[in-house]
Amino acid sequence: MSIIRKMIAMDCTPLEKRAKERGFQHLPIRELTKLCETDGVDVVEVLGTIIEKQPLNDSPEEIARVRTNYVNKRLAMQLNGMNVIECPTKRSASSPSGFKQSDDIRLMLTTITMALKLRPDFVLLFAADGDFAPMVELLRNEGIRTEVVAPLDMLATDLRRYASNVVDFDALLDSIPH
Repeated sequence: MSIIRKMIAMDCTPLEKRAKERGFQHLPIRELTKLCETDGVDVVEVLGTIIEKQPLNDSPEEIARVRTNYVNKRLAMQLNGMNVIECPTKRSASSPSGFKQSDDIRLMLTTITMALKLRPDFVLLFAADGDFAPMVELLRNEGIRTEVVAPLDMLATDLRRYASNVVDFDALLDSIPH
């Protein structure tokens, strides 16, 4: 029997928000990974983003609180088997939130680099944003199929078009006890 090699890449911020809306305390990384590790499937890497938020003010207490939350979340993600891609934020007057981060770009670059090194049969991209469509197209042109796992009501048409397959993220969450 042939083993299928899969690599997982997760855009964690919107996924975690969706998981919380559905009653989870955190994004269930380990459980989602286990759902992908069926018979004959080897998950060779799990990538995910974490945004390092900026404190709301410059008080030592606020700086310490934000940093502690970030370190704890990063450690929890790592303990659940994730290779964490750190995405610092920067203050930006042009952004509606006042901050700018590059988590999508960092996830795309790391995913492409790792996929070209590891050469998995499939990349499971847990994301819905159309910004990922060029990455999926590039991987497809390299012979690496990409399955997109996303809430179907959020899935961009461009991303759906290039995906080898689409899986409903909400249905996966519903299959995980919590």
